[in-house]
Order: sequence, then structure tokens, then C-alpha cells
Amino acid sequence: MAGPSASDKPGDAPKKVGQDTARTEEFVALLAEHREDLFRFVLAILPDYVEAEDVFQRTSVIMWRKFEEFQPGTNFLRWAARVAQFEVRDYRKHRGRERLKFWTNELVDVVADTWLQNDDLLEQQRQALGPCLEKLSPRDRELVELRYTSAKTTSKEVAEKLGRPLVTVYKALARIRRVLYECIERKIAPDRR
Repeated sequence: MAGPSASDKPGDAPKKVGQDTARTEEFVALLAEHREDLFRFVLAILPDYVEAEDVFQRTSVIMWRKFEEFQPGTNFLRWAARVAQFEVRDYRKHRGRERLKFWTNELVDVVADTWLQNDDLLEQQRQALGPCLEKLSPRDRELVELRYTSAKTTSKEVAEKLGRPLVTVYKALARIRRVLYECIERKIAPDRR
């Protein structure tokens, strides 16, 4: 790596290092936040787990190299998915074509586009879920938290913990899911028009 040039000012180097560190931290944070979704995307467009892992790792390296092209404040997952899509196409071109003959570039593009369209809807639903959960009664919110945020707690375990009959817990959860679904649909309906 070359040292500072004669035209560099004494204060430039530390600022650059600081900027690099901040940008590195931003990349690592974004990748950590979206890692699982990005891997699911790769697996959707390259339906072989081992190959998908390989392409995901290569995609991560390429995303780091191209991270300066990412515009802060935009959708990182969408940007990363497009990078991954091109990596899958490149992988097929050089290595994977013989194993997945039916899996054409056109099919990769259709699956990728469909996934990205559905991801937008899922993100809208995730954003609407928080305010809808807040509208639940404290008792209903507790039931949701016990069932869905505790580590793999079954409905039977929730019923035992709350001292309620299992059928009552099932009915309450079904009612709560319906209420949440309707609330989410009302919140995102204006965005679909």
C-alpha cells in the first residue's frame, strides 16, 4: 500500500482512516442485519444449499468491494440482492450450468424479481405490525409475547404457564392473529393503491 503523497495534507490521513472505519462498521452492521434475508434470497434463486452458501460468501466479498456504490439511506437488502443475483448468474455461467440445466438466467431473474416484490410487501407488513401490537390489550400482548417471542414456547406451554385451558389459548391466539391481520391490512391498504 502506498504512503501519503506530497500533496496530502497532514490532517487528511486520520480523517480517511476514520471514514474507512465508519464505513466498515456501517457495512458490517447492515450485512449482519440483513444476512438471513439475503441468504434466503440466494437460496431462492440457487436452490442448492452448498452452492448457495458459496455464492453468498462470494457475494459478501463483492458487496464489500462495491460498498462505495451503495447509497446510504436506500434499501440495503434490495441492493445486496441485486449483487447476489448477478453473482448467481456468474456462478451458473462458470460452474453451475451443468447441474441445473432447467434453471436458466431468465428463471433466476423471474424468481429474483418476484422475491424482491414480495419483500417490499413483507417489509410494509413488518412496519405495520408494531403499531398494531401496541393496540392490543395488555393481556393479549402478553399472550403474543409468551407464544411468539419466547424461545420456541408452544401453545401448550403457554397455557400451562398462564393456567388456562389449551383450547382457550388456541382460540385467543386465533382471534389475536385475525385482529393483527386486519389491522395490518388497513395500515398498508393505502400504499397499495
